[in-house]
Parts: sequence; C-alpha cells; structure tokens
Amino acid sequence: MIKIEKGREPKELVEYRRKSGASYEGMDRSVKEKVLESLMKEQGHLCAYCMRRIPEKRRLPDGVSPATIEHWFPQNPEDKEDHGQGLDYRNMLAVCAGNRGCKTEKNLTCDARRKNSAIKVNPCNPDTLKGIFYEATGRIRSVDPAIDEDLDKRLNLNCEAISLPEIRKKVLEELLFDIRKKHPNAGSDIRSYCKRRLKKFSEQKEYKEPYVGILIAWLEKHV
Repeated sequence: MIKIEKGREPKELVEYRRKSGASYEGMDRSVKEKVLESLMKEQGHLCAYCMRRIPEKRRLPDGVSPATIEHWFPQNPEDKEDHGQGLDYRNMLAVCAGNRGCKTEKNLTCDARRKNSAIKVNPCNPDTLKGIFYEATGRIRSVDPAIDEDLDKRLNLNCEAISLPEIRKKVLEELLFDIRKKHPNAGSDIRSYCKRRLKKFSEQKEYKEPYVGILIAWLEKHV
C-alpha cells in the first residue's frame, strides 16, 4: 500500500453535488464513470488497498465490476453518521472487484470484505502507512495492532485464496533477480541502483507497477 495523492475532483461531480437532493445512491451512471476514471488515473490504475491492476482484465462473474468506487469513511456507517461523505471526492478511492463472486466470505478482499466497518489505515494519510512492512513470505503487516488487523482481517490483504502474499513475493523476487544480474558481486554497492528504481517508481503516474508497495519498501531499506 502506498500513499495516494488526491487530485482535483471531476467537474461532473461538482455540478451534480449542487443539485437539490443529490446523493451518491442517486448519482447518474455517467457521473460515477467520470469519478471512477479520475480516481483510477490518480492512483496509477492500482487498487487503493491490494494494489492489483484496475480495471481487472481477468474474467469476472456476471454483474461484478472490475473496478468500483470505495468510500474510506463509510457512506452508510452503522451509527448512521452523515456529514456528506458519500459525495466527498476526498473520501473516495478506486478499488478492485475484491474477489466478489467467490461464494465464500472469507475469500473476499478490500472493500468487498470490509463492507461498512470503520478502518484506521488510510492510503491518503501517510501517517497510517508508516508502520507497514512486508514479511519475506509477501505478507503485509503493520507495527500498529489496529492497522495490522485492518490489513489482515478487515481488508484480507493476505488472502491465500487469490495468492496475494505469493504474488507480492514473486514481484520482489523479480526485483532481486535484476539486482543480482546487474550487481553479481555479493559485496557491491547497490544504493545507486535502488535510488534509480525508486525515482522510476515515483515518476510513474497514470500506470504504476502493480504491487509496487513491496518493492518501494525493500528499496527504501537499501538506499
């Protein structure tokens, strides 16, 4: 998971919000499509939580969208608190299908898993990301117990059913293979290489590297 820099909200959302009785549920499909398009672009076409590519290209069950709009602060929280979060662009994220259609609750991920439960980890708030780290197995963890539970339980980002840890591990192994290829001597200084790769990742805008979070975490440790 990496920090998301929020951009300017689409004018279509601004215009819709000015209408009397405007609500997220009543928003025209065309407006939602513009919002989702804007969110995906500012996120580099990665799911805000698991960091897989969105929209997903794999075949999905009928009726399952390959990318959806997520509200970090639930638009319909259990306590019914409403302060306009449903139409607040700063509260919106683009997410993957969350393994919807898998027919078992335990294998859902991201917003499909959390539903309306509150979470502490916020891709738009770097303070909540500082304690996140990755194990050698590819599992994502946090030193903050509440955030660790968000990652592992509420968002199910270590879901084995869709091989999330294994995919992250493989992505990191590809990076390490490239490092060994360019720096075959065990004692060679790889800091300049790491700096170049970090710069490259920071320059990626509309299409970021899938699962880049684990790569950035490793590279930052070695600069």
